[in-house]
Amino acid sequence: MFSLLFVVLLSFLSFLILKPFVFSFIWSCMIVISTWPIMIKLQKFFFNKRYFAIIVMTFLVFLLMLMPILFFFNVIIYNSKSFIMSLFSEDFKLPQLLCLKNIPFIGKRIFFSYQKLSLHNSTNFIKYLQPYIVKLSELFLRKISYFSYLVAQLNFVLIFNILLYSNGEKFVNLVKNISLRVSSKYGYSIVYLVVRSIRTISLVVLVTTFVQSLFGWVGVLISRVPYCSFFLFLIFLFCFLQLGPLPVLIPLSIWLFINNNFLFGIILVFWSILICILDNTLKPALIQLGMRLPFFVILFGVIGGLLAFGIIGVFIGPIILLIMYRLILLWLYNRSTYNIF
Repeated sequence: MFSLLFVVLLSFLSFLILKPFVFSFIWSCMIVISTWPIMIKLQKFFFNKRYFAIIVMTFLVFLLMLMPILFFFNVIIYNSKSFIMSLFSEDFKLPQLLCLKNIPFIGKRIFFSYQKLSLHNSTNFIKYLQPYIVKLSELFLRKISYFSYLVAQLNFVLIFNILLYSNGEKFVNLVKNISLRVSSKYGYSIVYLVVRSIRTISLVVLVTTFVQSLFGWVGVLISRVPYCSFFLFLIFLFCFLQLGPLPVLIPLSIWLFINNNFLFGIILVFWSILICILDNTLKPALIQLGMRLPFFVILFGVIGGLLAFGIIGVFIGPIILLIMYRLILLWLYNRSTYNIF
């Protein structure tokens, strides 16, 4: 009993020591497994000099991780600065929102109620709203302090990338030996399943995010909607969550029709239909390119993983669901390892 308690205590203390590095190590494993074939091709290109390939891959990963962070802060600072300055100015007036009248059935009633508020209580409304704006700004400034933590995690990811790229074969043998300890029959198969699913999910998530975001950005830029950079960020976020740009483009199309911009509204509707067709064609092709993977595993895994584990759950969630799905099939139908894994 004392030996067991000692092992449990030692494991708990080890976890506390390694806890700050768990997040970055998981990210690094996902990146290295997904990009390992590219690194091997670069190594052959540099005459089997691995350190040249590691330098190039580390630099590319750094750029790909840094660009979304800079884009996010640029969008927040650019849009919030002009909004807060105009809100606190003495000449601030609530917008007229004439488009409310065009809403069927209830539009005129909402418009007249809003006009009363803007004409008679504009000053009081702003005075009432200003303390909450200040509190929201203070909260945002406190959250920016986590930026240093994010930078530290990014550095750890790059360090782990270098270690894993340099000693990838040794880590593979270690993982295989551990998997055999867990299950002598299915150990190798589960490792193989995890590696293939990581590469497939990374391919699906990253490629669809890039393609859909690009097409969505083109549609927003063509339609000339205000606060363009903010909607570009929303499109990227929805595409990364595998929901596509339609949750942003459809309300923008409705807004254009309400404001009598029928030409741009029609263009954006047709552009949204084109993106929807592209999405339904691209995802199955990428899934078949990687491995047999049910789409509901990706969808529920991405959203549920994000809610459970944060941003890393976008990749962890589908992998866990996929392994559980294959094990359930194995238990139900008692198939061979090859057919299931």
